[in-house]
Amino acid sequence: MLINTVLLFLQSALPMFIIISLLLLRLTAESKSIVTPKNLIGITCLAITLVFLLNQTMEKTSQLFEGKGTEIVFSFGFIIIYFCSVFLFLLNNKDRFIKVKQALALVIFLLVFSLNGSHFMLYLSSYWTQTLQVESAGLESLFIGIILAVGICVSFAILLYFLLRYSDLNIHPKTSCYLLLFFALGQLMQSILLLQQVDVLPLSYSLWNSSNFIAENSEFGQLLSVLFGYEATPSFMQLITYLTAFIVPVLMSNNRHFVRIAFGEKS
Repeated sequence: MLINTVLLFLQSALPMFIIISLLLLRLTAESKSIVTPKNLIGITCLAITLVFLLNQTMEKTSQLFEGKGTEIVFSFGFIIIYFCSVFLFLLNNKDRFIKVKQALALVIFLLVFSLNGSHFMLYLSSYWTQTLQVESAGLESLFIGIILAVGICVSFAILLYFLLRYSDLNIHPKTSCYLLLFFALGQLMQSILLLQQVDVLPLSYSLWNSSNFIAENSEFGQLLSVLFGYEATPSFMQLITYLTAFIVPVLMSNNRHFVRIAFGEKS
C-alpha cells in the first residue's frame, strides 16, 4: 500500500506540482502580478471546483460516445494542454502578449489540475475503500504513503524550479521553455494512449521495449513519463507524433520570419 500510494502520487499528483514550477518560470516577469493572495485563492477554488465537478460527472461522462466518453473527453483536454503550451512556447520573450500568456498559463494549470486531480481522487478513494474493507492496519500505511508522497512532490517541484531558474540564467535561456514543451508532449502521449484504448486510433506494434532498463511503472519511470512523456513500448504512431509535435514548434520558434508574421511584427 505504501509503494502504491507513492506511485499514485507520481503518476497523477506530481504533474500538478511540476506545472506550477514550469508556469511560474515562464511568467517570471509577471509573477508578482499573478502570485497574489487574492489570485491564489480564486485559482485554487476554481481548480478544486473543476476537480469536484469532473469527478462527480465521471460516470455520466463515461456513457457518452458509446461508452468512450471519459477517454475522449480526457484526450481532448490533454490535446488542449499541448497546444496551449506550444503557444506559450512560441510567445517566449514576447512582452506585448502578457495577458495572452497569463490566460494560456491559467488554462494549462486548470486542465492539468482538473484532469490529473480527478484521476487522483478516483484512485485514492478506491484505495481508501479497499483499505478500510481489508484491514485497518493498511490505513496507517496509506497515511504514511500520502505524507511521504506529498513531501517528494513538493521537494521535487521546488528543486526543479531553482534548477531550471539557474539553467535559464547560466546555461540556456530557454531551458524551462523546452521542458514545458516536453511536459506538454507527455500530456499529448497520454491522449494517444487513451484514444488507442477505445479504438479511436489504430493500435500498432511496439518498436522496442525498454522495460528491462526503465520500467514504466517504477518511480523513475513515472517521473520520466511526467517530464518527457516516456513510454517503454512506443508504437510507430506515438514515435512519429512525438517527434513531429516537438520538431514543428521548435522550427517555428527559430524561424524569425515566421515569428514576425505570426505576431504582427515589422521586419
